[in-house]
Amino acid sequence: FTITVHHRSGYLLVRASGAALLADLYGFIDLVATIATNLGERCAVMDLTDVEIVLGFTQHLQLGVYAADRLTYLKRVASIVSEKKRTGTSEKAAQQMGLQLKTFTALQEGLKWIAE
Repeated sequence: FTITVHHRSGYLLVRASGAALLADLYGFIDLVATIATNLGERCAVMDLTDVEIVLGFTQHLQLGVYAADRLTYLKRVASIVSEKKRTGTSEKAAQQMGLQLKTFTALQEGLKWIAE
């Protein structure tokens, strides 16, 4: 599991690739939260397009709740996933907990939403 961080004007872009367990994704979210907090960023883009995720329904719910807990202070969070991995479960769980998170299947769509 590999993570790269890109500092952009107005948002933090964090990309991941490789096989990921739930614990890896928690660590990914923690990294996004730590860097965004320290830099004073209000928006983040999490590009998970190249991540191999195999999570069950309950784990997707747990991931959404965890993201909401750790990233709630952000104005907007865009999550980018491959079309075949998009379930919407984590997104809905995070939104119900108050996080302004939207999931996209194309990076440009997420960037456009972040810029609004």
